[in-house]
Amino acid sequence: MKKIIIVVLLFVAVNATAQNDAAEDTVTGPVISAVGKPDGTKKEIKIDKDSARLKSADGMVELIIPEGAVPKNTIISIQPIVNLMANGNGKAYRLEPSGIVFKKPMKLIFHYDGEEITDSMQLLMGIAMQDDKGQWFSLNKFNLDTIAKTISGNINHFSAWSNFSRLRIDPGYARVKVNKTKNLEITFLTPSSGDDDELMPLTPVRRQNIPWRAIWDANEILNGNRTVGTISATSRRFATYKAPAQVPDKNPVAVTATLLGIVYRTRVNGRWITFENLKLVSNILVYDNAYEVTMISRQQRSNYSYTDTGSFVVSVDGRNAKIIERVNKNSTDNLEFSCDCTYTLINPAANHGHIHITGVKNIKLTPAQPPAYPLVEIEFIAAPMRYSTLQITLKDKNGKTFTSTSDAASALVAKSNAMPLFIKFLAKEGEQVIEDRPEPGGYYKVKVRKLNEE
Repeated sequence: MKKIIIVVLLFVAVNATAQNDAAEDTVTGPVISAVGKPDGTKKEIKIDKDSARLKSADGMVELIIPEGAVPKNTIISIQPIVNLMANGNGKAYRLEPSGIVFKKPMKLIFHYDGEEITDSMQLLMGIAMQDDKGQWFSLNKFNLDTIAKTISGNINHFSAWSNFSRLRIDPGYARVKVNKTKNLEITFLTPSSGDDDELMPLTPVRRQNIPWRAIWDANEILNGNRTVGTISATSRRFATYKAPAQVPDKNPVAVTATLLGIVYRTRVNGRWITFENLKLVSNILVYDNAYEVTMISRQQRSNYSYTDTGSFVVSVDGRNAKIIERVNKNSTDNLEFSCDCTYTLINPAANHGHIHITGVKNIKLTPAQPPAYPLVEIEFIAAPMRYSTLQITLKDKNGKTFTSTSDAASALVAKSNAMPLFIKFLAKEGEQVIEDRPEPGGYYKVKVRKLNEE
């Protein structure tokens, strides 16, 4: 795969048959949202040398601070916050101190998940800044590295920053009960001023003065069918998905909109590259008699603690049961230190934590006659606990600074298996606490609830 460097992005149009969407074709305001609340561990660094590098606690954002950008002894921090931006990806990040203008630009780097954002969707990404009034502005010039899975650009001041998609289906993921419907919308965000501006106000496009249309399919079937669900377009940007009467074999259902008439142009290494027939995907999980299992674990060590979470959904049908959704939130963001020290994540992507759902070794459903309930028993494929390597810098009681890594501790922990290994529950209404036990300096809790219409 070639490394793609993106400098400027915009949308243009070619001729295509247009639908009559005059009623929906309006332009509304700038993109404005509330400021997100803190959602993770704050990392900071004091600038006491010519240059520095700061990475967020979850390893998803980096700042490269060049020599002379800010005065020495300036404390710079990265605080993950809830991302309330329209089309925002993952968390947003508040960079501080705000209100100062750099003498030299700093480089801001966002890492992104290559499994969640793939193919042409990478080329639809951008970087945005939120001002003190809540308005979002797009960074005009940035670099996209599809090998390293990073998007980066130079910034001249601190504020809240986010990685976002200029074009996507909303929602990108949803759960829908059998025979029920979900409304889908194609959302556009475009800069509203010229290419020479460093930051350009973002506008949600409600009016497209170009002829374009969307072709919808479900699991690669045009407009879907009774097996995978059907899609009916109500206008160019809106469609309704109706789930089938039974849970499909291929689940979640990939609902795809192929956009005809929109050409996406990207400046790559000094020349323009054109992309047509863009495909946007929303994954719809169809469920019927289903149960969501959520897990949370906190483990305390001598100088730090770590909280990990995960979940999965089990579909129960007659005498069969299977997992139809699996979520591993193996973020290092919930890592907290109790010592007077600083740390750097060497390999954040290697972290599996102590909750890691790999696959099912065996799943058994024992039917029961009312008023008893069916019993679901799941044995999981064992996976070792894996943690990112930490480079820890701290001072001893004499004030001497030294640095060590967590390699030895990680190797010791890897001899144990991550959770879960075995879970069983009754397939019944309501919520159940099926496990609540103490762990070294912490706890391990497992709950299950039946999914009702959401």
